[in-house]
Amino acid sequence: MQNCKLIIKSCVFFTLLSLAGCQPRSQPMLNLTLQWQGQPLRCDSQLTLGGQTFQLAQLQLFLSDFSQTQPIALQSGPYSNERLVLLGIDCQSNDTGQWQIPLTSPLTPGPFSFTLGVPAELNHQNPLIAKAPLQQTDMHWSWQHGYKFLRLDLTGPAGWSLHLGSTGCQGPSVMRPPQAPCQQPNQIRVQLQYQAQQQLVLDLAPLLQDFAANGNNSCMSDQQTHSCRQLLPRLGIEATAVEGLWQLH
Repeated sequence: MQNCKLIIKSCVFFTLLSLAGCQPRSQPMLNLTLQWQGQPLRCDSQLTLGGQTFQLAQLQLFLSDFSQTQPIALQSGPYSNERLVLLGIDCQSNDTGQWQIPLTSPLTPGPFSFTLGVPAELNHQNPLIAKAPLQQTDMHWSWQHGYKFLRLDLTGPAGWSLHLGSTGCQGPSVMRPPQAPCQQPNQIRVQLQYQAQQQLVLDLAPLLQDFAANGNNSCMSDQQTHSCRQLLPRLGIEATAVEGLWQLH
C-alpha cells in the first residue's frame, strides 16, 4: 500500500512538471508611451500652442523594419504583421489605444532602430482588401500615395493636423499604384541605444512646443507649405530628428 502511494505521488509530481514545461512563455513586447514635456499625454491633456489650447483627437502611426544588427520579426496580429505595426489612439473610439509592439524575441542591450513609415512594397494597395494592419481606411490617402505613416489631429479653437506620408508619387490615376518610386518617400529611420527593460517613448513637445498651430496651417506632407517646412525636418525628413522626440526609458 505504501509503495502504491509513492508511485501515485511520483506520477502527480512528474505530471505537474510536464504541465509546467508546456505553459506558454510570455510574448516579448516593447511598449510605446506618448508624452508631452516628459509627462504622459492622454486624450484629456491640454496642449498650449501659440497661446491657444488644444487636445489630442487622434495620434496613430506605422512603425516598421525593426532591427538590432539583424532584422527583428514581429508577431502577426490584428495590428501587426512580421514587418509592420500600427500604434496609437483615436480619442473618439472610447478605448485605450494600441501601444504594444509584439516581438518574436526579446531585445538585447545595444543599437536599436526602426522606420516611421510603411515599406514601399506594402504602401500602395487597397485598404478594403489589405491584410492587418493595413486595412484601416482613415490611415490611407490613395493607392497612388499610399498610407499616412503618422496621423496627428488636434481639436481646439479650430482643428489642426499633421499627416505624414509619401508625396511625388506619379501614376495614371490616384486609384492605381505609382509606376515609379515616389519622389519624396518620407520614410524616417530612427536609431537609438537600448538598455534592458526600457520602453519606447514619443514626446511631441520637441516637435510642436514653439509651433503656433491654427486652423490654416495644417501640414499634409507638402514641403511647399510653411508649416511643413518647419515641422518635417523636426521629424527627420532630410534632417536629423529633433533631440528628445524619440527616446528609450
